[in-house]
Amino acid sequence: LVGHTGAGKTTLCNLILRLFDCAPGTLFFDGRDVRDFELKSIRQSMAFVSQETFLFHDTIRANLCYGASTFVSDAQLHQAIQAAQLDEFISRLPRGLETVVGDRGASLSGGEKQRLSIARALLKDAPILVLDEPTSALDLGTERRLLAALDLVTAGRTVIVIAHRPSTIRLADQIVLLEYGKILAQGTFSTLIRESAAFAHYWNQSQSSEIKDPFPACHSERLEAMLTA
Repeated sequence: LVGHTGAGKTTLCNLILRLFDCAPGTLFFDGRDVRDFELKSIRQSMAFVSQETFLFHDTIRANLCYGASTFVSDAQLHQAIQAAQLDEFISRLPRGLETVVGDRGASLSGGEKQRLSIARALLKDAPILVLDEPTSALDLGTERRLLAALDLVTAGRTVIVIAHRPSTIRLADQIVLLEYGKILAQGTFSTLIRESAAFAHYWNQSQSSEIKDPFPACHSERLEAMLTA
Protein backbone atom coordinates (compact mmCIF):
# COMPACT_ATOMS: atom_id res chain seq x y z
CA LEU A 1 0.00 0.00 0.00
CA VAL A 2 1.53 3.29 -1.10
CA GLY A 3 0.37 6.87 -1.27
CA HIS A 4 0.98 10.28 0.20
CA THR A 5 0.15 11.18 3.80
CA GLY A 6 -3.61 11.09 4.33
CA ALA A 7 -4.27 8.71 1.43
CA GLY A 8 -5.94 6.15 3.72
CA LYS A 9 -3.23 3.51 4.08
CA THR A 10 -3.28 3.19 7.87
CA THR A 11 -7.08 3.48 7.91
CA LEU A 12 -7.29 0.49 5.55
CA CYS A 13 -4.96 -1.53 7.82
CA ASN A 14 -7.14 -0.66 10.82
CA LEU A 15 -10.20 -1.89 8.93
CA ILE A 16 -8.46 -5.14 7.96
CA LEU A 17 -7.56 -5.70 11.62
CA ARG A 18 -11.07 -4.64 12.64
CA LEU A 19 -9.73 -2.06 15.05
CA PHE A 20 -12.87 -0.33 13.88
CA ASP A 21 -15.59 -1.57 11.54
CA CYS A 22 -16.61 -0.48 8.10
CA ALA A 23 -20.10 -0.70 6.66
CA PRO A 24 -21.36 -4.20 5.73
CA GLY A 25 -20.51 -5.30 2.20
CA THR A 26 -17.41 -3.14 1.78
CA LEU A 27 -14.45 -5.29 2.89
CA PHE A 28 -14.04 -8.97 2.04
CA PHE A 29 -11.62 -11.79 2.92
CA ASP A 30 -11.64 -14.44 0.18
CA GLY A 31 -15.11 -13.32 -0.89
CA ARG A 32 -16.57 -13.26 2.63
CA ASP A 33 -17.58 -10.09 4.42
CA VAL A 34 -15.05 -9.28 7.12
CA ARG A 35 -17.91 -8.89 9.61
CA ASP A 36 -18.86 -12.57 9.13
CA PHE A 37 -15.69 -13.66 10.92
CA GLU A 38 -15.32 -13.76 14.69
CA LEU A 39 -13.12 -10.95 15.93
CA LYS A 40 -10.99 -13.43 17.89
CA SER A 41 -10.42 -15.49 14.76
CA ILE A 42 -9.26 -12.44 12.79
CA ARG A 43 -6.88 -11.27 15.49
CA GLN A 44 -5.41 -14.75 15.92
CA SER A 45 -4.76 -14.97 12.18
CA MET A 46 -2.82 -11.69 12.01
CA ALA A 47 0.35 -10.18 13.39
CA PHE A 48 0.67 -6.39 13.29
CA VAL A 49 3.64 -4.03 13.35
CA SER A 50 2.43 -0.46 13.88
CA GLN A 51 4.22 2.84 13.43
CA GLU A 52 4.31 3.29 17.21
CA THR A 53 5.93 0.32 18.91
CA PHE A 54 4.51 -0.58 22.32
CA LEU A 55 6.90 -2.34 24.67
CA PHE A 56 6.36 -3.37 28.27
CA HIS A 57 8.66 -2.56 31.20
CA ASP A 58 10.07 -6.06 31.02
CA THR A 59 12.90 -8.06 29.47
CA ILE A 60 13.60 -8.26 25.75
CA ARG A 61 12.69 -11.96 25.89
CA ALA A 62 9.30 -11.28 27.50
CA ASN A 63 8.51 -8.52 25.00
CA LEU A 64 9.42 -10.73 22.05
CA CYS A 65 7.37 -13.70 23.24
CA TYR A 66 4.32 -11.61 24.13
CA GLY A 67 1.49 -12.53 21.76
CA ALA A 68 2.91 -15.87 20.63
CA SER A 69 0.11 -18.44 20.51
CA THR A 70 2.36 -21.37 21.47
CA PHE A 71 5.56 -22.01 23.41
CA VAL A 72 8.53 -20.28 21.77
CA SER A 73 11.67 -22.41 21.54
CA ASP A 74 15.16 -20.91 21.66
CA ALA A 75 15.62 -21.86 18.00
CA GLN A 76 12.47 -19.96 16.98
CA LEU A 77 13.49 -17.00 19.12
CA HIS A 78 16.93 -16.74 17.54
CA GLN A 79 15.53 -17.16 14.03
CA ALA A 80 13.21 -14.19 14.57
CA ILE A 81 16.03 -12.17 16.14
CA GLN A 82 18.28 -12.82 13.15
CA ALA A 83 15.53 -12.01 10.65
CA ALA A 84 14.85 -8.69 12.40
CA GLN A 85 18.58 -7.84 12.41
CA LEU A 86 18.68 -7.79 16.23
CA ASP A 87 21.36 -10.41 16.90
CA GLU A 88 24.33 -8.02 16.90
CA PHE A 89 22.50 -5.50 19.12
CA ILE A 90 21.42 -8.12 21.69
CA SER A 91 24.87 -9.74 21.76
CA ARG A 92 26.37 -6.43 22.93
CA LEU A 93 24.05 -6.17 25.95
CA PRO A 94 25.56 -7.48 29.24
CA ARG A 95 22.33 -9.33 30.09
CA GLY A 96 21.33 -10.15 26.51
CA LEU A 97 17.71 -11.25 26.24
CA GLU A 98 17.21 -10.66 29.95
CA THR A 99 17.82 -6.91 29.58
CA VAL A 100 14.89 -4.81 30.84
CA VAL A 101 13.95 -2.22 28.21
CA GLY A 102 12.10 0.27 30.44
CA ASP A 103 8.57 1.62 30.12
CA ARG A 104 7.59 1.63 26.43
CA GLY A 105 11.18 0.72 25.58
CA ALA A 106 12.61 3.96 26.98
CA SER A 107 16.18 2.64 26.91
CA LEU A 108 16.04 1.74 23.19
CA SER A 109 16.38 3.75 20.02
CA GLY A 110 13.53 4.05 17.53
CA GLY A 111 15.16 1.53 15.18
CA GLU A 112 15.77 -0.99 17.97
CA LYS A 113 12.14 -0.77 19.09
CA GLN A 114 10.97 -1.17 15.51
CA ARG A 115 13.07 -4.29 14.98
CA LEU A 116 11.83 -5.78 18.29
CA SER A 117 8.28 -5.25 17.09
CA ILE A 118 9.04 -7.04 13.80
CA ALA A 119 10.65 -9.99 15.62
CA ARG A 120 7.64 -10.22 17.95
CA ALA A 121 5.27 -10.30 14.97
CA LEU A 122 7.29 -13.09 13.33
CA LEU A 123 7.19 -15.15 16.54
CA LYS A 124 3.41 -15.04 16.55
CA ASP A 125 3.67 -17.14 13.37
CA ALA A 126 0.37 -15.86 11.98
CA PRO A 127 -0.63 -16.51 8.34
CA ILE A 128 -1.22 -12.78 7.74
CA LEU A 129 1.41 -10.15 8.56
CA VAL A 130 0.43 -6.45 8.51
CA LEU A 131 3.33 -3.98 8.54
CA ASP A 132 2.71 -0.24 8.84
CA GLU A 133 5.93 1.40 7.60
CA PRO A 134 8.10 -1.25 9.30
CA THR A 135 11.46 0.28 8.32
CA SER A 136 10.80 4.01 8.77
CA ALA A 137 13.27 4.30 11.70
CA LEU A 138 16.04 2.24 10.09
CA ASP A 139 19.06 3.31 8.07
CA LEU A 140 19.14 2.09 4.46
CA GLY A 141 21.77 -0.61 5.08
CA THR A 142 19.85 -2.19 7.95
CA GLU A 143 16.62 -1.89 5.97
CA ARG A 144 18.06 -3.81 3.00
CA ARG A 145 19.32 -6.63 5.21
CA LEU A 146 16.00 -6.77 7.07
CA LEU A 147 13.95 -6.90 3.87
CA ALA A 148 16.12 -9.68 2.46
CA ALA A 149 15.63 -11.72 5.65
CA LEU A 150 11.89 -11.02 5.74
CA ASP A 151 11.57 -12.26 2.16
CA LEU A 152 12.70 -15.68 3.40
CA VAL A 153 10.77 -15.97 6.67
CA THR A 154 7.49 -14.66 5.23
CA ALA A 155 7.30 -17.21 2.42
CA GLY A 156 3.82 -18.74 2.31
CA ARG A 157 2.22 -15.85 4.21
CA THR A 158 0.08 -12.93 3.13
CA VAL A 159 2.06 -9.78 3.89
CA ILE A 160 0.40 -6.37 3.72
CA VAL A 161 2.92 -3.53 3.88
CA ILE A 162 2.45 0.21 4.06
CA ALA A 163 5.58 1.53 2.39
CA HIS A 164 7.21 4.79 1.38
CA ARG A 165 10.77 3.86 0.54
CA PRO A 166 11.46 2.65 -3.04
CA SER A 167 13.48 -0.33 -1.78
CA THR A 168 10.39 -1.65 0.06
CA ILE A 169 7.95 -0.93 -2.77
CA ARG A 170 9.85 -2.85 -5.44
CA LEU A 171 9.66 -6.13 -3.48
CA ALA A 172 5.85 -6.28 -3.55
CA ASP A 173 3.94 -8.79 -5.69
CA GLN A 174 1.07 -6.31 -5.96
CA ILE A 175 1.19 -2.55 -5.39
CA VAL A 176 -1.90 -0.48 -4.57
CA LEU A 177 -1.60 3.30 -4.93
CA LEU A 178 -4.14 5.12 -2.75
CA GLU A 179 -5.24 8.75 -2.86
CA TYR A 180 -7.91 10.28 -0.60
CA GLY A 181 -9.28 6.83 0.29
CA LYS A 182 -9.58 5.60 -3.30
CA ILE A 183 -7.50 3.20 -5.38
CA LEU A 184 -5.67 5.21 -8.02
CA ALA A 185 -3.66 2.34 -9.53
CA GLN A 186 -2.99 -1.33 -8.84
CA GLY A 187 -0.61 -3.91 -10.30
CA THR A 188 2.98 -5.11 -10.36
CA PHE A 189 5.82 -2.63 -10.25
CA SER A 190 6.84 -3.20 -13.87
CA THR A 191 3.25 -2.76 -15.09
CA LEU A 192 2.55 0.35 -13.05
CA ILE A 193 5.79 2.10 -13.94
CA ARG A 194 4.94 1.62 -17.65
CA GLU A 195 1.21 2.22 -17.66
CA SER A 196 0.29 4.47 -14.70
CA ALA A 197 1.31 8.12 -14.88
CA ALA A 198 0.12 8.60 -11.29
CA PHE A 199 2.35 5.79 -10.00
CA ALA A 200 5.33 6.94 -12.10
CA HIS A 201 4.98 10.40 -10.57
CA TYR A 202 4.73 8.92 -7.05
CA TRP A 203 7.75 6.69 -7.71
CA ASN A 204 9.89 9.58 -8.93
CA GLN A 205 9.00 11.60 -5.84
CA SER A 206 9.83 8.64 -3.56
CA GLN A 207 13.22 8.15 -5.17
CA SER A 208 14.03 11.84 -4.89
CA SER A 209 13.19 11.92 -1.17
CA GLU A 210 15.29 8.81 -0.46
CA ILE A 211 18.49 10.07 -2.07
CA LYS A 212 18.12 13.70 -1.02
CA ASP A 213 21.10 15.06 0.94
CA PRO A 214 19.99 15.59 4.57
CA PHE A 215 22.47 18.49 4.83
CA PRO A 216 21.96 20.71 1.76
CA ALA A 217 24.94 22.62 0.41
CA CYS A 218 23.51 25.94 1.56
CA HIS A 219 23.87 24.76 5.17
CA SER A 220 27.32 23.16 4.86
CA GLU A 221 29.24 26.14 6.24
CA ARG A 222 26.88 26.46 9.22
CA LEU A 223 27.15 22.72 9.92
CA GLU A 224 30.96 22.83 9.75
CA ALA A 225 31.01 25.76 12.17
CA MET A 226 28.78 23.85 14.62
CA LEU A 227 30.98 20.73 14.48
CA THR A 228 34.20 22.65 15.06
CA ALA A 229 32.84 24.95 17.80
